[in-house]
Amino acid sequence: MLTCCDALRRCTWRAVRLNAGNMSPRGGRMAFDERTLYEIARHYHELGKTQNEIADSLGISRSQVSRALKQAEDEGIVLIRVVPPEFDFTDLEARLCSVFGIDDAAVILGSAGPPSRLLTQNLGMAGAKYLDKTLKAGQVVGVSWGATLRELVAALNETGPSPREIMVVPLLGGQGQASPDLQVNDIASRVSTAFGGSHLYLHAPSFVDTPEARAMMMNDSNIRNVADKWTTAHLAVVGIGCFVPPSTLLEEGGFPPDELTELAKMGVVGDICMRFFDVHGEPVDTPLAERIIGASLEQLESIECVVAVAGGVNKAQAILGALRTGVVDVLITDDVTARRVLEMA
Repeated sequence: MLTCCDALRRCTWRAVRLNAGNMSPRGGRMAFDERTLYEIARHYHELGKTQNEIADSLGISRSQVSRALKQAEDEGIVLIRVVPPEFDFTDLEARLCSVFGIDDAAVILGSAGPPSRLLTQNLGMAGAKYLDKTLKAGQVVGVSWGATLRELVAALNETGPSPREIMVVPLLGGQGQASPDLQVNDIASRVSTAFGGSHLYLHAPSFVDTPEARAMMMNDSNIRNVADKWTTAHLAVVGIGCFVPPSTLLEEGGFPPDELTELAKMGVVGDICMRFFDVHGEPVDTPLAERIIGASLEQLESIECVVAVAGGVNKAQAILGALRTGVVDVLITDDVTARRVLEMA
């Protein structure tokens, strides 16, 4: 006995057959409307019909069915998502915690090749999962900037964590001409939105021309309201910048080339929130430090839990230095980079 749904589906499929039979080639190819594309895709992907079976049913060729399936993907009717397999890196995570004295580590699958957008996206997803698991209502969360945090907030918006009332604050000022989605205010806003919380903006650049200009801006009540939360935040999530391309710090940080060259000569291997350190984890005292509007390494160290999300072998030296600063409590990275960092330690 046919149900109403079965009858409706059969009627729909008959209509598609009639529609397919009446279609005329366009530029040598069959033109399919959205309804036809949907039904062909549903019969193939959901009902398990072969392309030959669909072609015979509709009275069209197999190649036309194949083109229709491709068109359904191109038009967003069919969405394909590749989910990376879960790997057990428990031993590697335990070694990171033991060697560097950090509280926790989360390691994902990496690649021996050059750093890729896919790796950054997977790191962002791992960071989003960690925040969803860790954050509690009523907490203040500090965020930095960069490509990895951009992917973290994208993952949060995609997965939709359970709502909780948190406050998100920027840990430094904006990055001049950097892309909008890399900017710290945008990241703070999107993290708070994902959790249904609130946020503050820091309306200031990350560095200014003179120490005097910095002192004047830090006396502004609006900026001070944000800065006061740098030491009282319950958790911070930060990226780690490096001086080995590809590097968001080099490409989007807004530093003049001569200043970057000078920093490299002084032994700088990386940064957290524009605070620079060498491979031994020692802060590098530069004239730039007096012009930065952002949390210092000492202020970051006072935060209960600092989660650093960074990966790619080009960042190995920077991650090693960051772990040695004593600022990082939790590291989220990939297995290839983790092994390289441990080899260098």
